[in-house]
Amino acid sequence: MSDIIERNLIADSIEVRESAEGRRVCGVAAPFDSEFDAGDYVERFAPGAFAKSIQERGDRIPLLEAHRRDAMPLGKATRLEETSHGLYAEFLMSNTGRGNEALQLARDGVMHSFSVGFVPVRDTRRETADGRPLVQRDEVKLHHVGLISEVPAYADARVL
Repeated sequence: MSDIIERNLIADSIEVRESAEGRRVCGVAAPFDSEFDAGDYVERFAPGAFAKSIQERGDRIPLLEAHRRDAMPLGKATRLEETSHGLYAEFLMSNTGRGNEALQLARDGVMHSFSVGFVPVRDTRRETADGRPLVQRDEVKLHHVGLISEVPAYADARVL
């Protein structure tokens, strides 16, 4: 197993909710069976890829600004669930200066997408129709999720 954290930008569909339980940012953090062209290879997440991480550390997955591990988190996962569409995530946004700013940017549609930081555990490798490697992530160790304003790798990884 590699200790290198892979980063995949996912896309525009983040939902911002406020309720008695707190302020939430929700959406699909990583879609299943969508492909990302990484240049040298094509990547996709298989259903079940996040199951072990959810079971072992689902309530300890931080939400970071992009992939900034040098700054305090914006919040933490309160719900991670594999659905037919992919890894659905809900994050409690911390009532801090950074959390408040990120929440407003999500409301404004500026921070509109997710990106997952992970360590690959188990892959299946094939070839695409054009002969490039296709790497299917069958199991990953989810390290964090990033809230981003960039163009994501996966168009379906969005804040709802």
